[in-house]
Amino acid sequence: MKLPGTYCPLILVTHFIELVAGGWTTSPIAVNFIPLYRSSMLMHALFALADRDLEDINTIFGTYLLDMIRFMEEEWHKLVASIETGKLPDWEGIDAVREYLQPHFPPRPDRASELRAIGNMYQEAGWLTKIWPKLRVLIANASGVFSPAIPKIRHYIGPKVLWTSLGFFASEAFVGMAYRPSDLDQFKVTCDEFIEFLDILGEDDTSSLVAPVSLTLSPLILILVDPGIQWKVEFGKRYEIVLTTRDGLWRYRLGDIAEIAGFHPADGSPVVRYIGRRNIMKQDSVVLRMAGTMFTEECLRESIFATQDTLGQISEFTVAIDDRGQNPAVGYFVETYGELLINVCIDPEADAAPALLRTELCRLNETFRDNVDKKMSSPTIRVVKSGTFREYRRWKLEMNKTGYGQTKVPVVMWDSASLQWISARVE
Repeated sequence: MKLPGTYCPLILVTHFIELVAGGWTTSPIAVNFIPLYRSSMLMHALFALADRDLEDINTIFGTYLLDMIRFMEEEWHKLVASIETGKLPDWEGIDAVREYLQPHFPPRPDRASELRAIGNMYQEAGWLTKIWPKLRVLIANASGVFSPAIPKIRHYIGPKVLWTSLGFFASEAFVGMAYRPSDLDQFKVTCDEFIEFLDILGEDDTSSLVAPVSLTLSPLILILVDPGIQWKVEFGKRYEIVLTTRDGLWRYRLGDIAEIAGFHPADGSPVVRYIGRRNIMKQDSVVLRMAGTMFTEECLRESIFATQDTLGQISEFTVAIDDRGQNPAVGYFVETYGELLINVCIDPEADAAPALLRTELCRLNETFRDNVDKKMSSPTIRVVKSGTFREYRRWKLEMNKTGYGQTKVPVVMWDSASLQWISARVE
């Protein structure tokens, strides 16, 4: 039987010492062939909840973990009842894999009673450690635009669970491993592939390229072994990463900007801090151009985050050109956790958040300061309904049939279908 394939966004690990022997995840492999996002995440949650001994949670991005937790909150009673009876729920999209899942799901009435006693108390700090008393490690990326997930996830896992990044990954290669668990933005560059650094302030050609240097071996051999490399990158400078894969020797620019945060004391490898994306075609760090003004991902991100004391804690956002007025404006679609501190949708001019957003954009972008009110209007904030970005991921995954690692909320949203979709979800 041929099954529709997906990529697993979550690995929930139990009995870590059984890793080599197999059977080290809570979910059977058939769960990964459920094509619908919500059903797949709920099935991962179901098998995880049934196992009290879960120790580690491993996911690509922290937002996927939050999605699973929210699905758990919505379906808590059904999940617990299913664990008690050993009967799988009739979620859409699981019929093709049910026969492969059911043998792994016996009744667990004692576990169901334990979960009922814990309750759907997601408001309590450390809720996940009450569900899984042995939970000790979370591995999830939450740097850059994913950082708003950090406080909410920390609320769920409590202060004692170790949280570290999965690593600096591209679709084509593994760029860096997590360096310091206390800093989710720092990564130690690996030598699995041949990595070079392009100075973003220099000329956009090989004259600005900084390659690792070996005292004894040629660059080609460096791809295969690491005999002691010297790195010529400078502390505090920002570079675009250029990658040559060892499988096929393809060399290309990733478009990711990293800042040199230091060097590993053992082997001298660069420790980098991820900054954001770069526009390779335009040869700069700009992600949005409008009315003679250029905006970087960092500028757009830091500006909206500065409004949280007045707007409320932001869970996710995206930016688009707001052309509803006479002049275009930088338009934000924002989702917040819980209640809004103010209501920017009723009377934006009367609220502090849009004014603070304008102030921050002026501070971070001199050209915007010069052009606002001349070539463009003040920035706007539109708050979307709770769960909008979770639903966006589901919509995109199921429509495009892509892997989870390729489905992210864009910093700037351009395509008309997505803009129409998200505009319809403004509160």
